[in-house]
Amino acid sequence: MRSRRMFLNKHDKDAAWEIVSFVKSLDHPHQRYGGRSYAQHGDDMAILNVFGCLRIQSPSYLDVGSHHPYELSNTALLYQRGCRGINVEANPALFGAFERLRPEDINVCVAVGPQAGEAKFYRVSETCGLNSLLHIPHAADTITVPMITLNDVIEQYANGQWPDLLSIDIEGMDLEVLRSTNLRNHGPKVICVEAVSLHGDISADLRKVLGGYGYAVHSWCGGNLLFVRSNMMDWCR
Repeated sequence: MRSRRMFLNKHDKDAAWEIVSFVKSLDHPHQRYGGRSYAQHGDDMAILNVFGCLRIQSPSYLDVGSHHPYELSNTALLYQRGCRGINVEANPALFGAFERLRPEDINVCVAVGPQAGEAKFYRVSETCGLNSLLHIPHAADTITVPMITLNDVIEQYANGQWPDLLSIDIEGMDLEVLRSTNLRNHGPKVICVEAVSLHGDISADLRKVLGGYGYAVHSWCGGNLLFVRSNMMDWCR
């Protein structure tokens, strides 16, 4: 399902610019990546550091399970620094915030799964970050959402070319989706994926699956693992 790109009026644009300008004003000039992290574990600063080692100053990104434009976001800091990419969020209750606050990104309201179709989306609440395609016994409600594959996202929204970064956090579906995705030859340079969550520890499986696609573990960021293409790891040592 292609995003409906909304026209922002002057008030919306001014509000978004004021947020960015205020946050930038808090930074110290000697802080290379600024003074604020939007990510849960400082993942955004770690990601910028990896791309700095790779000599990529403005990495593009694909943020799957993006949740919110700024709250617990791995890509908000990149956007603030001039990078642009694609945000994919299944929850329609959260999607409007991306159109308002990340208007220069491509924003897509769709679930990502191992196959295309429709899926039940279980919500703890309308805006909870733990909402999932996996069954939640005490969910407040369940909605039906369109679902496409990660390969479909690349073909439909990225002209068949992987962005530099894949950040994926889809509440227990990460491993299944990555297994069904073609990453072998021209995948992203860096992958940030949730490895430890309420759904368990999938770090060993991630190492095996992504290792088979030519990736090596760079580091841990809280419960997330950062992978880099093996042939680029020497730049990061």
